[in-house]
Amino acid sequence: MLFLAVFCGFLAENQREHMVEHQREKQYMKSLLEDLQNDIADLKIDTAFWSEQFKRIAFIQKEIKKPVEKRDKMLLYIHSNYMRWYESFIYHDRTIAQLKNGGNFRLIRNTAIAASLMEYDATVNARLRTMEVFSDDLWKNLNYLQNKLFNTEYYSLPSLPFKMFNLDSAVKINPQPIEIRKGTDDIIFEYTNQLDLFRGLNMVRNFTNEALLNQANDLVVMLKKEYHLE
Repeated sequence: MLFLAVFCGFLAENQREHMVEHQREKQYMKSLLEDLQNDIADLKIDTAFWSEQFKRIAFIQKEIKKPVEKRDKMLLYIHSNYMRWYESFIYHDRTIAQLKNGGNFRLIRNTAIAASLMEYDATVNARLRTMEVFSDDLWKNLNYLQNKLFNTEYYSLPSLPFKMFNLDSAVKINPQPIEIRKGTDDIIFEYTNQLDLFRGLNMVRNFTNEALLNQANDLVVMLKKEYHLE
């Protein structure tokens, strides 16, 4: 009888521990769902930003190669201002960090979810972050070269680049700032080459953003189904 009582106590304690772990697992998954939804929102912003940025870069590349008298100087100046803009993915990894650092990945009973989550995290930290570091260095160099080509006096006008009337007014008074500096052919050559590399790298980066977006959406579907979350 004593053995049976001890054995039953052991089973009860074991069952209680399983229940506690299952509750912790669900709490983690609720938190993870929120993180993924925030990631999805940020990835959509990033993807849209870079899609537009590629068009601006293509315009600059095409326009700057034209003879001086045939360039659309106003639009070239406006698009060059966009090169000051930058967007990077904000990774909402609070839950993944807790799962990794606390050794709590074992709580995820669904192996498909655990594997997908590890793959998603690896894509961000190993692949995307590497491209972002390279892109950031290129972006800084592009702005360094651009500062040698353009007078940035009008970049800070209140309406630029959303509206053109302030720039129009300023150019009527003094058109010189929107002119590319003379004697800068070597800088233009280097600038256009850097633009081409910058565009190519960030196109690959944006493909990675889109892949992460698909992974995050798939994980959201899996979490909602497995843990009955909304």
